This record gives sequence, structure tokens and C-alpha cells, in this order.
Amino acid sequence: MQAAHDSPLAGHPRFLKTYSAIRERFSWQGLKGHVLRHVQEHVVCQKNKVELSHPAGLLQSLPILERKWESVSMDLITRLPTMQVMDCIYIVVNRLTKSAHFFVIPSKSSTSQVAELFFREVFWLHGLPKTIVSDRDS
Repeated sequence: MQAAHDSPLAGHPRFLKTYSAIRERFSWQGLKGHVLRHVQEHVVCQKNKVELSHPAGLLQSLPILERKWESVSMDLITRLPTMQVMDCIYIVVNRLTKSAHFFVIPSKSSTSQVAELFFREVFWLHGLPKTIVSDRDS
């Protein structure tokens, strides 16, 4: 196990590559559990965690704004202590002036209900923004 896991050719593999390399040559009852335990207890693996996600790429700066309410950001703050059924805050922020609208809504609100609230409360006052920045909440 040590040789398969610390192989210089494999570049210090995680569980799956180590297990595959050993399984090609050997077989015994409980092999998978032994390899998993070895990798989990390996000192170098514990010190150096590998990033499993793809790189996000270069950050793109947002354009400089010229008019108020030309671009807005939206966010939802959820899992708040319930006040009757309302346990979520929907926030719409003007990116230029940082003025904002806050709405208390139920977390069970659908996308169409939130969009309706936006058009009824924000669009009515400020018009339709050119861009909307969001962190893509559920």
C-alpha cells in the first residue's frame, strides 16, 4: 500500500488511484477498507489537502456605472428566526449609490413571486436595470 500510494509516477494519488493501482496486482478481503484507512491516516495527505474543484478563472470586473439604478445586486438572507411565516430577507441594492430596498418574505417564496415583488416594488420606482448581479441563490 505504501509503495502504491507514495509512487513518484502517480504524484501522490488519493484513494481511488491508490485503490486501482493495488487492485490491478493484488486482491484480498477488505482491500477497499484497508486502502481507505491507509490514505485517511497518511500524514502527508492530512497536511496537504487537494483542491477538488476546477479553477474559477480570471475575475471579471464589473463596468463603471453612469446612472442610478442602471445596475442592481440582489441577495436573499435565509434561515432567520421566524416572525410568523416570514423568515427571509430579500435585498435589492443599487450598485452605484448603495441605496437598497429590503423585503421580508417567506423562504418558501417561488422565483415568480420574488420576480413579481421586484417588478411591483423596485421596477415601479426606478425602471428596469440594464444588469442584475446575483450570487445565484436557490
